[in-house]
Amino acid sequence: MNVAPEHAGDPVVHAVDEDEFSPRETWLEVVTRWVIQAAVLLLVVMMGVEMIVRSLFGWSLQVTNELGGYALIIITFFGLSSGQAGHAFHRMHLLDDHLSPAGRALLRLLFDSATAVVALLLFVEFTRFTWITWRSGDVAATVLLTPLWLPRLAMPIGAFALSLTLLRTIVGDWRRLRRTRARPTEVAP
Repeated sequence: MNVAPEHAGDPVVHAVDEDEFSPRETWLEVVTRWVIQAAVLLLVVMMGVEMIVRSLFGWSLQVTNELGGYALIIITFFGLSSGQAGHAFHRMHLLDDHLSPAGRALLRLLFDSATAVVALLLFVEFTRFTWITWRSGDVAATVLLTPLWLPRLAMPIGAFALSLTLLRTIVGDWRRLRRTRARPTEVAP
C-alpha cells in the first residue's frame, strides 16, 4: 500500500484509495471524530447503568431510548466527514479496474462532485428543517421534553462538515486528474 510521505506519521489506518492528492485529516474531522467517540462512550455507560438499574431494582431510567436515539443521530451525521477523510466509504473498483488512470481520476472527480452537491443540498434542507423546528418550539413527547431542534442540529452540522471535506477531496481529485493527463503513463489509484 502506498502511503504519501505527508501521511506517514498519521495514526489513522490508510486505505487503498489514498494517495498524495488525498486531503489530510484536519481539525474538523478530528473534532467530529472526538464527538462521536464521546457519544459512543456515553451511550455505553448509559446502557450499562440502565441494565444495572433494571436488574437490581426492577425499574427503568425512562430516558435511555430517547437519549440513545439522539446519540445515534450524532454518531451518524458527525461520522460522515471523518469517514470521507479516512476513505471509509465504498468505491466501485469493478469499474475502476477497466479504466485508464485518467479515466479513474475523472470518475472520482465526477462522483465526488455529485456527492458534494447532494451534501450541500442536504445541509440547506437540514438547516431549514432545524430552523422550522426551533421556531415552532416542538419538544419530544417524553419525560425530558427535549426541544427537538437540539438533536436535529446534528444533521446540518454533519452535512456541512461532510461538504467541507468533500470540497477538499474535489481539489485533490482535480490535481490527480491534471497529473494523470500530464503524465499518462503513471498509474493512479
